[in-house]
Amino acid sequence: AERYDIVIDFSRYAVGSKVWMVNLAEHEDGKAPSGDLSIAEALSGKSSDPCVGKILEFRIVRDPPTPDVSQVLPVLIPNPDLSKIPVARTRTFEFGRGGTQTTNDPVTSFFGPWGVKTNGGDMLNADFGRVSAAPGKDTREIWTLRNGGGGWDHPIHIHFEEGRILSRDGSARNVPAWEKGRKDVYRLRPGGELTITMQFRDWGGMFMEHCHNTVHEDNAMLIRWELDDRGEPFMRPLPTPIPTPQGVTFVAPDDILRGAL
Repeated sequence: AERYDIVIDFSRYAVGSKVWMVNLAEHEDGKAPSGDLSIAEALSGKSSDPCVGKILEFRIVRDPPTPDVSQVLPVLIPNPDLSKIPVARTRTFEFGRGGTQTTNDPVTSFFGPWGVKTNGGDMLNADFGRVSAAPGKDTREIWTLRNGGGGWDHPIHIHFEEGRILSRDGSARNVPAWEKGRKDVYRLRPGGELTITMQFRDWGGMFMEHCHNTVHEDNAMLIRWELDDRGEPFMRPLPTPIPTPQGVTFVAPDDILRGAL
């Protein structure tokens, strides 16, 4: 659910070998893994979870013509410093169960056991016609992401804009080195909290924020946020696109949460 650049050394394996990545975490209901299976159990094909077992195969097909002596550079490109940019808004988003739906649009409203609570409001199912947040172009905001449950991680993907993690569970000391770079997916531990900052720099438009666990994003743990420049040529709020076989039509949003704009 997160993207990382990983270097794997396959030199210990003979040409013709195969190496597999195996998923041991068995799920029964989407709330959390029911437990880790043994390698033998995961490869037996007896699990009711279709995601258990081999998920990636590496084939060792040849030796390199010359030894690979590449190394990670000791000094990388520094992260952008956003600290001198004033904070225009702070927002909170809590991801959890018990979502409800306040709209009943046949196209844009979704229903499921999961939802997102914005700025302490109701835990809501996804509705692509609902505007939950609308930062201004070039502004900087601080968002707090919370995992409202104790069962499973929520890797939260915020589309379009990258951000920086300021603290994990209330402290900057809890942010490991591999989480200090530019990110757009943020791993929320069970019951955990992240504080992040972003500057909304580029084009206006409509974007998503959702959990990357497929069973969660497909069952309403998703919100719409949008970016505008507080003037022409952008509308505020943006109309909702409705796809049809004859083309796309645009309608007014079903709902605009208080404090979104």
